[in-house]
Amino acid sequence: MEKGCIAIVGAGKGGLDFLKMLLKIPDINIKYVCDVDDEAPGMLYAGEHGLDCVKDYSAIVDDKEVTLIFEATGQYAIYQDLSRRKQANTSLVGSYGTKVIYSFIDSYDEMNQKLSSYKLHLEKRIIERTEELEQANVELYKEKEVCKKLYLKEQKISEEKTKYLLHATHQLKAPFAAIQSYADVILSGYTGEVSEKTREIVEKIAHRSELLTNVINEMLELAKLKTIDGAVFEEFDILQIANEVIDYFSVVAESRNIKLNLICAQEQIMKVCNKNQINALFSILIENALNYSPEHTEVDMMLYVTETGKLHIEVTDQGIGIPEQNLDKIFNEYFRSNNAVDFMPNGTGLGLAIAHEICRLHNAKLSVTSKVGEGTTFKIDF
Repeated sequence: MEKGCIAIVGAGKGGLDFLKMLLKIPDINIKYVCDVDDEAPGMLYAGEHGLDCVKDYSAIVDDKEVTLIFEATGQYAIYQDLSRRKQANTSLVGSYGTKVIYSFIDSYDEMNQKLSSYKLHLEKRIIERTEELEQANVELYKEKEVCKKLYLKEQKISEEKTKYLLHATHQLKAPFAAIQSYADVILSGYTGEVSEKTREIVEKIAHRSELLTNVINEMLELAKLKTIDGAVFEEFDILQIANEVIDYFSVVAESRNIKLNLICAQEQIMKVCNKNQINALFSILIENALNYSPEHTEVDMMLYVTETGKLHIEVTDQGIGIPEQNLDKIFNEYFRSNNAVDFMPNGTGLGLAIAHEICRLHNAKLSVTSKVGEGTTFKIDF
């Protein structure tokens, strides 16, 4: 026996609209459409769709397959009669309930139409946006190629500049070394007695030549690091290199009444590196710490290996510190903060740039924290 058969009693305009709506719903089984008028629009529509059309609802109330009756006449007497005569298992929905259901289904249908319209609009926008993104990707690729060419051109210019710098500084190194040698000869008295005034001038010449020679050496070192190709990296004990640097600067520290400490819990820290570069890196950081620290302070160099096996190094002083606005410039070539110049006029501004370049070559990160008047900490993370 079929289940869920439906009958509609009343096939006027309201019944027709309700019938059309029910026919749109999948798996709905409408068995009867009833109206006293054969020409009622609902009766004609039902006949076109192969439904049983009856003028008397007696067959409907006697049919046990009918489980739901919609009364769409709007006549209360018919509703009462159907209610009295229907089968016990048959549900009856009056004209008011039918209107409510119709209204709900109509709203649902309207919502579906709006959703379909929105879906079509959304699909259209997606297609448009996809086309825009494809065009943007094409433009981005073109810009990327332009940037790549500019980068390669800039890199070539930078290499040429570095080569020129190397050549120029090499050319300058010998004359300044000669000037310094001649000044030393004069000051030593090999050219005869030197007056006090002349000695004072020649000493200034010798001092300035020495400073300029240091600048040239640091410029050469930085240029060499930037053009380095195939540097030798071997496994060395980093702690041993640190000890060598601390021993080298201990005399300088003592002469300035600064306590120089090496802090490390390990007895050995093996690391693949370029020994000379790491020695230079440690030397720059320790020398900087000593140069910008007042007497009766301490400089600490701390090394330890993290739980993940990474090497961490800190060099901390109690010196003049670096102004906050200068922290992002401190590794730039030739940059020196005003308080550093005031504390120590004779500096090149190249040491930290060299240290930064050495860290880059070792895939290490060099960072700094500082507070003016309290000190500075340089951190290296391999």
